Amino acid sequence: MISLILTILYLAKDTVHRWFTRISSPVARVLVVYFLTLSALAALGSYVITLDVVRHELIARGANTVVAALSAQNRDKPIFIPSYEAMEKALDAESYVFLACGMVSLPNGQSVQVYTYDFSRMRQMLPLMAPDGRPTLLQPEGESLLPLGPGDVIYNKTRIPVMVRSLPPDHTLQRISRYGALIVNPDRLPPQMTAGHLVSLIIRVHHLKSSEAITRVERYIEMLKRYEKAFGSIVSAGSLLKRMDEVLSKQVQCRVAFCIGISAIVGILLTALAGMEYRQNEYIYTLMKSFGIHPMLLVGSFIVENLFIVACSFAAAIISFMYFQEIIVTQILKLGKYSLALGDIMQEIYLISYTLLGCVFISAIPIFVAAYREIGRVLK
Repeated sequence: MISLILTILYLAKDTVHRWFTRISSPVARVLVVYFLTLSALAALGSYVITLDVVRHELIARGANTVVAALSAQNRDKPIFIPSYEAMEKALDAESYVFLACGMVSLPNGQSVQVYTYDFSRMRQMLPLMAPDGRPTLLQPEGESLLPLGPGDVIYNKTRIPVMVRSLPPDHTLQRISRYGALIVNPDRLPPQMTAGHLVSLIIRVHHLKSSEAITRVERYIEMLKRYEKAFGSIVSAGSLLKRMDEVLSKQVQCRVAFCIGISAIVGILLTALAGMEYRQNEYIYTLMKSFGIHPMLLVGSFIVENLFIVACSFAAAIISFMYFQEIIVTQILKLGKYSLALGDIMQEIYLISYTLLGCVFISAIPIFVAAYREIGRVLK
């Protein structure tokens, strides 16, 4: 055990001595790994930011919302829509169900759709409705068809008192209509209004990470149409999201190829320098083998040396990227004012670290071959 410890200490001392006598070797390895890793993080970080920007833009334009208009073939049998809780559990999504009741006219001449809803969704709708139970005109954010508060609309030349409200920002019903909608409680439906057979189903998924979330909603509605023997249309961004997923899958291959290319450069450098340093000290290492030192200790010393240099350079590159990322993202990559947390690029860090780790072990192959050469061929 003592001899093993002394051998390890000697190899460590020899490594430090080589660093100071030939300082260009460790410095070259540090700089190459540092700048290549920093460049890789900048490129892959821009990919992550671009993906995040596109995803938020798609969500802002309603890509996470599916709107369906359904009508039963049998007008005497209404379409059964599962409860809010059931759809939440099945789809991980927020859902609203409305029955069309015709159109009303506003004082400015604009027409908006009238909807009512099922009693089973009363608890879901009450926070949006007027406290006194009167019909409520829900306006999208930014629209000002009528002043907020009490007002009147016209239905078949009859004035109906309503409450005008603005929908909360980023609410699911912001996408129900460009100009909003008049929502009427089912128990306060004016006698001149009747609920039709057209069902409007609005489903907004909570987490849009891929097209699969939207596809799952579309399959759910298609199954509902089949079981209820209904017909209608579905409006969604499913096809666009599928195309985007195909593009992203190809970009993943490019990311892997990019990391492999960087690793190839690092691997060639480490292999060349390690082989050169071993050959310069081969006579001493062979004498150590003749005294009973196992060759794997010699190979291990070079692996540990490269691991230490690569790990320190890699950590320095990560710290530098996180510190200077605002300059890299806004000034160099021109992606606007975005910032990344360490968790946002953790997959990219893992990808680069795995490839660099592979380089370290591959670079030890020539050392392994040389360390197992016959002692007599070296000492003759």
